[in-house]
Amino acid sequence: MSPLPEVFSFRSVGDAVARGLHVDESPDCRLANGRTVITFRRLGAVGWSEAQQMEFALRAAAVARAVLAQHPRAQLRRGATRAIVIAFKDAIVLQGCEVTRRWECIVPLNG
Repeated sequence: MSPLPEVFSFRSVGDAVARGLHVDESPDCRLANGRTVITFRRLGAVGWSEAQQMEFALRAAAVARAVLAQHPRAQLRRGATRAIVIAFKDAIVLQGCEVTRRWECIVPLNG
């Protein structure tokens, strides 16, 4: 049996990323097995064009790296030097059913 993944959530990082991107709702910021995952909900981003999604993801990763690099916790500062996952998660109702859509991009360090 494989061990459960270690997942830590950091609201302060999500709040700082939201301020840096000028979005109203803070994204979830989680550290899962050493990888930083930033998830934006209810932006409607799943329906954006691919170019818009990529532009926002690259901007979000750059802002997240800057926030992480200044964080007092060494574990989070290390996240600034690794790939960052940017995800969009939106839910809609279709024919009375809730449908969740997710888009995810792993932005490499030099991305």
